[in-house]
Amino acid sequence: MEIEDFISQTISCDSVFPVETIQTLWSGYGEIVRYGLKGETCPSSIVVKSIRPPKQTQHPRGWNTSASHQRKLLSYRVEVNWYKTWSNLCDEGARVPICYGISSHDLGDIPLSSFDAQAQRLEDDSQAIILLSDLDAQGYPLRHQSLTLEQAKVCIEWLACFHGQFMQDSPSDDWPRGLWKTGSYWHLGTREDEYLAMPESPLKLSAHRLDRLLTQTRFKTLVHGDAKVANFCFSDDSLRVAAVDFQYVGGGCGMRDLVYFLGSCLSQQECDQHQASLIDYYFLKLEKTLINKQSTISAGKVEQEWRPLFTLAWADFQRFILGWAPEHHKNNDFSRAMTSQALKYLTKL
Repeated sequence: MEIEDFISQTISCDSVFPVETIQTLWSGYGEIVRYGLKGETCPSSIVVKSIRPPKQTQHPRGWNTSASHQRKLLSYRVEVNWYKTWSNLCDEGARVPICYGISSHDLGDIPLSSFDAQAQRLEDDSQAIILLSDLDAQGYPLRHQSLTLEQAKVCIEWLACFHGQFMQDSPSDDWPRGLWKTGSYWHLGTREDEYLAMPESPLKLSAHRLDRLLTQTRFKTLVHGDAKVANFCFSDDSLRVAAVDFQYVGGGCGMRDLVYFLGSCLSQQECDQHQASLIDYYFLKLEKTLINKQSTISAGKVEQEWRPLFTLAWADFQRFILGWAPEHHKNNDFSRAMTSQALKYLTKL
């Protein structure tokens, strides 16, 4: 179906026209385009995420493997399911785009309880069109590449609200239905190629143990899975924020989101200096969220389990970086120091 026809059929409007291409999707799997709409009752603009896997895959760093291709296809199925079933559960504290409609072929139509990038295969003609509200027009027009501490706290509060909204105590095996069983784009279960590319080291020897400690927690929530600063949209004063890009949303420990976010927006010196206070801030806001939603889950018990996992989550991401792109700027002194702390912690367990 043509995109403009689908928009017209889904949203009552008099005319539809493309305004600008916001970006192409990673490795050429589609594009995100802003469309203008005219009509009495329709929004003035929407954002359309159009997913069309290429016939020949390309990767900026050369990871053109079958596993990589299947993981991307699965990630778009997850995003379709997210917008079909889950996104409307988010409140103002964890704002996400409104989904107006989805057209999909072989993406998201089958409700799945778990995903295995090695075992499930999607067809190469899998495609989808996702119609989303225009966050720029809704008051979130700014994007940042780095943040002040106060701006970082705005996103940390979003993460705490998001995690608190979906917090679970010992969830069933089929939770979260239709999303990744383990959220985050770098988790070990879908990164065998990168794991094998790692040089031999104590971190590589400990990789599976780190993964088990992070995935086999009593308390789980939905993690965004790609919570970098580029996926947050800010208000003009940067005091409010919304998040986009839910390809890797799934179950897990919230520390994975927190460490990835901090590493994306603060310098290693800032991380070293302020990590303790920012972790405190996260758990303060998480407790507030659980209280406000009248959850029966104890914020103190969540913190008791999750706080020691902060360094382990950092080491887990360092494991991915060392296999995927060891020359990356995130392979820095701070990350190596956090990994050393995590490995020392493991010896005490």
